[in-house]
Amino acid sequence: MQNQAAVTMKNKWFEERRSLFVKNMLKEFYDTFTVFGEIYTHYISYQEVSFEQIDKLIGKESEKGVLWRLKDRCHQLWRDANPEHEMSGRLLDWVMGSIFHETMKLKENIYMFQFYGPLAESMKKENSTVKFCGVECQKFMERTYQEIQKQMENLGFMFGRANFLLRAMMPDQAHNDILVRYLIENEDIVDYLWNERLDALFDEMFASPEEGYCLAAKSYLEGQWYQQALETYSIALKKNPASKEALQNIESLRAIHQNSKEKQ
Repeated sequence: MQNQAAVTMKNKWFEERRSLFVKNMLKEFYDTFTVFGEIYTHYISYQEVSFEQIDKLIGKESEKGVLWRLKDRCHQLWRDANPEHEMSGRLLDWVMGSIFHETMKLKENIYMFQFYGPLAESMKKENSTVKFCGVECQKFMERTYQEIQKQMENLGFMFGRANFLLRAMMPDQAHNDILVRYLIENEDIVDYLWNERLDALFDEMFASPEEGYCLAAKSYLEGQWYQQALETYSIALKKNPASKEALQNIESLRAIHQNSKEKQ
């Protein structure tokens, strides 16, 4: 009974913070996507992949890299999710797990190629016995390099698929005021990941863009961040000058600001 109660408390604690964890997942995805994008761009230009960069991307058990943390976060969020209600999340968890394992295999191949490839090449110049071994080792290295190329192409495709799934789940996060605030504060992420403006994203998430700004402004207001609330409601009013919620709250916030000045 005690174990069951502990599990129930843990689940309740997690669900109460789920919106925050989804926001953190988006940030971690952006960080991971950006790092891999730099690695992939370099690979396309020079047909080479640095072991050090892949090693840093993954990290280790005691010091996890951005990819490892993202994989864990997706697993935390969607491992036990109902596929009928959170299919995009379940698929994203699956794809990120696949990306992680493919990158681990890539790391092993790059290590072999980067550190033992030169040795295999030099062995071809030695005596007949060593030369024979060198030729065979060189063939192995050629196959390893082909595997590296294939793995990089696979990872490029899989990251694209993960990004697509992340975008697909955004409308289901219309209730997540923490995530919406993060998107407003980091509009460049929307452009980088999905090549669209924030208003276009809000058009799909809400009935109209100003609703997204009003949701974020209300969240700021509840947290007593009055200046951020005023600024965000002002943006909502620019999007829709007839927004009653924005008009009413702007007046209230200006009154709060005026009273604060008079007390000083």
